[in-house]
Amino acid sequence: MKNLSGRMHSLGTEHSTMKKGYIIDLRDVSINRGGRQVLRNINWQTLAGEHWFLMGNNGSGKTTLMEILMGYLWPQHGTVRVLGKKFGQVYLQDLRKKIGYVSPWVFKHTGDHIPVEDVIASGVDGSVGYFGAIPQKVVQMIKKQLRFFHCDGLVRRAFGTLSSGQQLKIMLARSLISDLRILILDEPFSFLDIGSRYSMYHFIEKICSQPTGPQVILVTHHLDDILSVFTHGLILKNFRIFKQGTREDILNKNTLSEAFDIPTDSIRF
Repeated sequence: MKNLSGRMHSLGTEHSTMKKGYIIDLRDVSINRGGRQVLRNINWQTLAGEHWFLMGNNGSGKTTLMEILMGYLWPQHGTVRVLGKKFGQVYLQDLRKKIGYVSPWVFKHTGDHIPVEDVIASGVDGSVGYFGAIPQKVVQMIKKQLRFFHCDGLVRRAFGTLSSGQQLKIMLARSLISDLRILILDEPFSFLDIGSRYSMYHFIEKICSQPTGPQVILVTHHLDDILSVFTHGLILKNFRIFKQGTREDILNKNTLSEAFDIPTDSIRF
C-alpha cells in the first residue's frame, strides 16, 4: 500500500509538471564555436514561478547559453524548446517577442541619439530604435513603464545623455513593454555604481514578485545580485553544468568552493 501510495504521488507530480509545461527545456545541448566545443550536454528545465540565477567563471559558456535561448546561436546537438516551442519548428522572430534580453550587446547597439520614447517602443517588435509614428496604444504602454521605473521625466531625452542607471531602467522598460514570458538579464549591473546597483535591486524584486510577470533569468558574477526572489540556480564549469537546483543547493560554501576552486573560508555571504 505504501509503495502504491508513493507511486500515485509520483504520478501526480509528473502529471502536474506536464500540465504546467516547461518554460525552458534543453536536452543534451552541445555547441561548437571556432572549432572548439563551448557547451557540452546541457540539460536544463525551468517551470513557471521559478526565477533562476546563472554563475560561472569567464568563458564558461553563460552568454552562449543565453544566446541559444534567444535563437541567436544554433546547437550542433540536442533539442531546444522555449515556451513549449521546439526550435526548428517555430518562427523565431515571433518567439523573441516574448523574451526580453538585457545585456551589454543591446546597450552597444542602441544609438546615443535615439529618444527614450523610441528606445522603449522598439521593444514591441524587438528592433533597436522605433521608426515612424508611435501608435497611441504604445504611447500609453511607454508611460506606464516610465511610471513604474520612476522615469517619467526622461521620455524626450536622448538615450546617450542618460546615466548608466537610467539607461538600464529604459532597457528594462523596453523589454517589459511586450507581453513577456521570459526576461534574461545578462550581467545587467556591470556598469553601475553602488547606489544605482542597489536601487535596481528594488525594481528586479518587484518584477519577480508579480504573479503574472515573466520568468527572470539572471547571469551574474556577484553573490549580492542574487536576491531572495531567485528560487533556483545553475553553475557552469568547464562548459558543462556543474550543479543546478534550488538556491539552497547552490548558495552554500561547499558548492561554491568546489565550483570556483576557492577555500571555503574565503566565501562570505
